[in-house]
Amino acid sequence: MPKKTTPADPWSYETTVATVETIIADLESGSLPLAAVLTQFEQAVQALTQCETYLQEKQQQVDVLIETLADE
Repeated sequence: MPKKTTPADPWSYETTVATVETIIADLESGSLPLAAVLTQFEQAVQALTQCETYLQEKQQQVDVLIETLADE
């Protein structure tokens, strides 16, 4: 599930994907020590989990809207 948001810290799918892309680039560079690789990998997995949950929620909303249109 996307993390709770506050007005000062809104969660954004696009920003989260960009963060994951940055992490991937860092990991692929091969310049990080092992501890940093593991930390970055964990952050990427958490971010991707948030994105997946967000997309599932939005898919459910779209499915409901499509059902509503089909019933009319």
